[in-house]
Amino acid sequence: MKRLLHFFAVGCVCCMLWVPASAQNVVTVSSCPNRPALPVTFEVDCSHVADPATRLLCRPFAENQACKVFWAYRNITGMRLEEECPTVKYTIYGKDKFPHREGEGGVALHCAADYMADYSLLTKSEIGPYDVHEILHIYQDRLGALPYQHILFGPSMAEARREIGDKYGYELAMSRLKTEMQGTETAFQKGTIPADKQCLSAELYIESSLYLRNPRNVEQFYRKLEPGRSKDMADRQARFNRMYNEVSGGTAKPYLLSHGCPAF
Repeated sequence: MKRLLHFFAVGCVCCMLWVPASAQNVVTVSSCPNRPALPVTFEVDCSHVADPATRLLCRPFAENQACKVFWAYRNITGMRLEEECPTVKYTIYGKDKFPHREGEGGVALHCAADYMADYSLLTKSEIGPYDVHEILHIYQDRLGALPYQHILFGPSMAEARREIGDKYGYELAMSRLKTEMQGTETAFQKGTIPADKQCLSAELYIESSLYLRNPRNVEQFYRKLEPGRSKDMADRQARFNRMYNEVSGGTAKPYLLSHGCPAF
């Protein structure tokens, strides 16, 4: 009986020790210093990351998402994410455990995202690891039907990087926008953009040019966009093009119509 009791006691101690060790791999942030009350709880699960040193980055990643990126996108989009997502959960995986198809480093889900550690915890920046990509998909769920899964992404992510204080990341994003715009101009001049891709190319060009003209325009994109759930691509494009034209003060319409977009 003494040996049985001893075995039972050791087993209980092991259980007590195991729970906190496991809990350390899941970080929850529900408040931020020097910020208003956080209306969305952020949970980051790093239990699928094998390397202990990489798992240590789970907390700074979670804190950056909750206390910097969330507020940046709240300002940019004007959306109250808590109405749809009271909790946003990130699940981080080692490359060998990532449950999605090869070639994807992150996948947005409903109020959640799955990420490889290489593209989340291990990203380098002035403020530590953070994500402005998958969380933008979560926000854009509220926009309705999109003409393209990464519509508004260039200006939105650039502005988010600026707001959170990643100066180097912001400069890279701005350089990328300018390079892509130059590439679009050249492709249109050479006639190398397929007909079914021309309107999208024109839309991405317009949103970047409007953002470069005035960074506050990215906020107007979200505030002036009409809600819509149409499955018809022409309807989706027209809905966004009306928004671009309004933000531009009427100057975007001639460009969009002359570069493959349907009438709007």
